[in-house]
Amino acid sequence: MHPAMAFFILMAFLALGEFISVKTRAIVPSILIFLILLLVGVWGGFLPKEIIDLGGFSEAMTEVIMVVIVVNMGSSLSLDSLKKEWKTVLIGIGAIAGIAGVILPIGSIIYDWQTAVVAAPPIAGGFVAAFEMSKTSLAKGLPHLSTIALLLLALQEFPVYFLLPSLLRSETLRRLDLFRKGELKAVAIEEEQNKKRLIPPIPEKYMDTSTYLFLLGLVGMLAILASMLSGKFFNSFGIDFKISPTIFALFFGIIAGEIGLLERKSLQKANCFGFFVVASVVGVMGGLVNSSMEEILALIIPLVVLIFLGIIGMAIGGIIIGKMLKITWQMSFAIALNCLIGFPVNFLLTNEAINVLAKTEEEKDLVIYSGNVLFNVLLKEGDILILYPNDVHMPGLKVKESKKIKKLVFKVPLKEL
Repeated sequence: MHPAMAFFILMAFLALGEFISVKTRAIVPSILIFLILLLVGVWGGFLPKEIIDLGGFSEAMTEVIMVVIVVNMGSSLSLDSLKKEWKTVLIGIGAIAGIAGVILPIGSIIYDWQTAVVAAPPIAGGFVAAFEMSKTSLAKGLPHLSTIALLLLALQEFPVYFLLPSLLRSETLRRLDLFRKGELKAVAIEEEQNKKRLIPPIPEKYMDTSTYLFLLGLVGMLAILASMLSGKFFNSFGIDFKISPTIFALFFGIIAGEIGLLERKSLQKANCFGFFVVASVVGVMGGLVNSSMEEILALIIPLVVLIFLGIIGMAIGGIIIGKMLKITWQMSFAIALNCLIGFPVNFLLTNEAINVLAKTEEEKDLVIYSGNVLFNVLLKEGDILILYPNDVHMPGLKVKESKKIKKLVFKVPLKEL
């Protein structure tokens, strides 16, 4: 098969998966559709097992992609935002602790210790964690555990669609009731616009795609070197272990974003984010092409049990921490479920509950805008800002002092783009 044909087929599977996901309002995950089409093609003999490598998504390429994505993820996190949302952070930590506290002991009893250890991180941490568990399992000669990690990633979203809407509905009704009684008001969060940077920004005329990727790669290289040094440190004590490069990549990415070495969301600004996400999905999930139909079908029941245990654990951990912070159990559980599902599905489900239950624009603003501001875009005279439907935004925040401005707003139907 020609490499270009392999690439086209893989992209077609991804596109069809995305189409079905949109049509089913994300109830059917696009990753699952991609995986089914890929496995059916390989198992049926229509596609070669080497289709992932032929399409350009080799194991080495996937390693690079994952490190860069995690660095970008870290640099996009604002410590100020995390401080302001410290309650959410603590509930998330509680949920992760609950997952480990339930899956590790009970999963070990039902199955074995290795299965429990491999299952907990993907349920708690999602894509990157599944990638790390899969890679580690293969390195230790345990391909069946690698299969478990990747299948958990493909299947773990399903229960959320049955749990999260009712939780969001209950919490939305509670807040609206307090708002209508005058006991709750919406508060817009303002953040400091001109935060000082330790490293001055590179002039914009030099910031092209290659510069962004160079800086991301530089931080990623430091993460890999740190991982290698950690391996030598542990080996000096006779311990065959090293800290994963992705752990350092996240940590170094946060530092680089805070000191100004990396711009927030560098991959997006380099216009490469979409490709990197696509490459990560194909490269990681493509690891299942070496699994047989019998092997995967035999794992269905264990997967259901492990996901159930994970949900029980995150509910216990998240609700306990939420109770201590005086947050309702519904909201705490909803936050905890984000271990299994992320943006944009969490936003879509939240927005759906708001649109159904809120009667006025003021009530909608209350529910939507009581959250955290991730970052700010400061517009100067003559600037143009293009926002797509999934770009949640709140215009009109003042910078330093208030003043009247004139602005033009154009709304273009998405189908016209």
